[in-house]
Order: sequence, then structure tokens, then C-alpha cells
Amino acid sequence: MAEQRDDKIDQLQAEIIKLRSQKDHLLKELDAVEAQYGNLDSLYRRYFPIILDVLSEEGTALGDACIQLGSAMRKKASPAKIEYIFNQIKTAMIQEDIGPAAPKKKRGFFSTFRKNSSEDQMLNNLRDSYQNVVNHLKSNLDKKYTIKLELITSNLLKIGDIQAFEEVRENIFSLIFNYISETSQDREKVNAFIRDIVARIFEIEKRLASSYEHTSSLLSSNQGFGSILNDEMAGIKKSFDVAESLDDLRAKISTGLASIEKALQKKQKVDQAISRLAEKSKTSFASGFAKLKQELQVATKYSEELEKKLNEDQLTGAKNRRAYDKKIEEEMDRFLRYKNIFSLLIIDVDKFKNINDTYGHAIGDRCLQEIIKRTRPLLRKSDMLARYGGEEFVLIMPETNREGATQVAEKIRQTIEKIEFLYKEETVRVTVSIGVSCIKEGDKSSKDLFERADMAVYKAKENGRNQVMTQ
Repeated sequence: MAEQRDDKIDQLQAEIIKLRSQKDHLLKELDAVEAQYGNLDSLYRRYFPIILDVLSEEGTALGDACIQLGSAMRKKASPAKIEYIFNQIKTAMIQEDIGPAAPKKKRGFFSTFRKNSSEDQMLNNLRDSYQNVVNHLKSNLDKKYTIKLELITSNLLKIGDIQAFEEVRENIFSLIFNYISETSQDREKVNAFIRDIVARIFEIEKRLASSYEHTSSLLSSNQGFGSILNDEMAGIKKSFDVAESLDDLRAKISTGLASIEKALQKKQKVDQAISRLAEKSKTSFASGFAKLKQELQVATKYSEELEKKLNEDQLTGAKNRRAYDKKIEEEMDRFLRYKNIFSLLIIDVDKFKNINDTYGHAIGDRCLQEIIKRTRPLLRKSDMLARYGGEEFVLIMPETNREGATQVAEKIRQTIEKIEFLYKEETVRVTVSIGVSCIKEGDKSSKDLFERADMAVYKAKENGRNQVMTQ
């Protein structure tokens, strides 16, 4: 009996030892599970805020759900609540795929990557900028251009893509060419106005170029974010795969990550579409911008050539009366303001009527052309030689006193008297009489100076011609 009791005690002690061993094993397993859970908890608390910071946009269903998830994570909410919030996120994402959750709310996070969100804004900015240019043209050009400008405005309102602005530029430049050709205003003012319009257009195009660069930078940043997010999600999934416990929690979090991954893949596809669109638009813009520069060069050259023709005597190549009137008034203004002196020479061809009557107008024209040809090398760049009318020329010499002007006049006279033409074996010679005068105190207008120079020419002719007189 005693032996049976001892055997029973031994069995119980062995059972106790076994149970204690099992208890220690379970405690160790529990510690391992808790450690693994702690690692998982730390992992998703560490990486989820990165995702939530990007996704959380107030005023949208998705943004509100993300904010709730962040708050629940910080408060260590129960798995049931976490699962509930993940379901809200999934629902919000599905809704954003087909449209906004509610008309009064802002666009969701992923909808901001759709084509029209950025391109529409760019189109509106370009449309407003070009309309400002059109308005500026309306306020400065004659009423006869109003219809064409209204047509450009109408076309602006219809534009649906960036490439269409190339036609607007061409229409504006076409109108400018017409204006340059038809206007009778001061060419210098016309050129200044054209430069202002072109500068405005260049500024618009530069802003467009900056927009393309910003779009490229944004897409590059988005692609970098996508790569990081993909890597982080892969790491989280790998960590879940090694967990043999807490299957329920792993499944719940995996469901949320799957939804996020799906949305991320959609975002990457949209990014690629935007990138292709931006590259296509950028290429079109570069081509249009190059064409714009070429058009500007043509417009500027055309305007300069037209200005040159309007201020040039077609027979001799010297400046004409129009250019003289402008130059003499500029020098007069400088004298009245700053006391900058200048001199005026009047050069009159001696007996020019006899040359025309005797040898014909062709020889007379050659005489005038040769006078200009021989005189130009004797002048400075600042001097201006112009045909005043018929056989009479004027020479404006800035910063030149009467003595200096007289010396130049004598050189011109000596050079011209050497001119000879052979006409039917007869030598044709030409001489000039030159009157010189310098601006002086008391002169109120350029007429005072001109009258003195004209009187000096008259004296030179009275005294026998082919000479220089001062007054």
C-alpha cells in the first residue's frame, strides 16, 4: 500500500515537472509572440505615418479616413477598430476611382494626378496672359484692327490644348506685320511698341517653359516617392510572412496594404500618362518658341528695313527731309537742355539746272549720287547727311563748333570739285557752295540756325560759287 502511494507521488511529481516544463515553454512562446507583435506594431507605426502624411487631405472621404487611422494608431486602438477604418479607406478609394465622394468636397488625393487638374490650370493661365496682350493691342492700335483682335479673343476662348496657342501667336504676329506696313506713325515709337508686345509674349512663353520644368520635377519626385513606397510595402509584407502568429491581424493589415498598392499602381499609370503629355507639349512648345524667335527676328528686321526706307532718299542713299527734321529737333532739344552745341552745313550744287538741261537728268542724278559717295568718308558716325530737296543737302554735326564745321565744309568742297564725268567726249564737272552756321545763345528753334546757314550759302553763290561761307 505504501509502495502504491509512493508510486502515485512519483507520478504526480513527474506530472508537475512536465507541466512546469510545458508552462516554461508556453511562456517563452508567449514572450516570442509578444516580441514579434511588438516588432510588427513598431513597424507599421513607423511606416504608416509616411503613407498617411501623403494621403491625408482634409475634406475628402479618403483623407478623413486616413486621419482617423492615424489617430487610432496613436491611441493603440483595438484590431476591430483598425479593420473598420481600413474598410472606410478601401471604400473611399473605390469612390475616388469613379468620381468625387461629394460635389461640395475637394478633389481626392489620387484625382489630383488626373490630366485636367494641371493642364486646365496651365491653359487658363496662358489664355489670360494672351488676352492681356490682346487688350494691350486694342488700347494702342487703330479701330480698324478691332475686328481682327475680337477674332483672336474668340479663338482664345475655344482653345482646348496648349498646342493651339501657336496659332494665336501667328495671328498676333500677322496683325503686327500689317500694322508695321500700314502705319504712318513715328517708326521709333512703332518699334518700341512692337518690342513691348513681343517682350510680353516672350514672358508668357518663358512661364510656360517653367511650368514644363516644374511638371517634370514633380513627376520625378512622384516617381521617387512611388519607388520608396513600393520598397517599404515589400519590407512590411516580408515581415508579415515570417510571422506565424497573429494571423488575423496580419490579414487585416495586408488587406489595407493591398488597397494602397492598387491605388499606387493607378497613380503610377497616371504619372506616366502625364509625363508623356508633358513631353509632347514640351516638344511642341520648343518648336513654337523657336518659331517665335524667328518671327521676332523677321518682324524686327522688316520694321528696321521699313524705317530705313522711310528715312532714306531713294536716289542718293542719304537721309531724307523727314529724317533731317527729326534729327535737327533732337539736337535743338539737347542744346536747350544741356547747352550741347552743334553745327549745320547747307550744301548746294552749283548750276545744277544747267547740268540737267545740258546733259540730261541721268547725268544730274549721277552727280548727286557721286556727291554723297565722296562726302560720306569725310564724316563721323554721329554726323547726319540728308538730302533736303532737289540739289540741296544738309549736314548736322553734333558737338562741333563753327571752326570745326568750317574745316569739314572745306574738305567736302575740295573733294567734290574733283568730280568729273565724261559725256559724249565732253568732261562734266560739278562744284558746290556751302553755308556753315553753329547754334548759339538766343536761338529758340532750329529755324534760327537754318536761316543763318541758308544766308551763308546765298553769299557763297553771290561771291562766285564753289566756296564755303559762315554766318
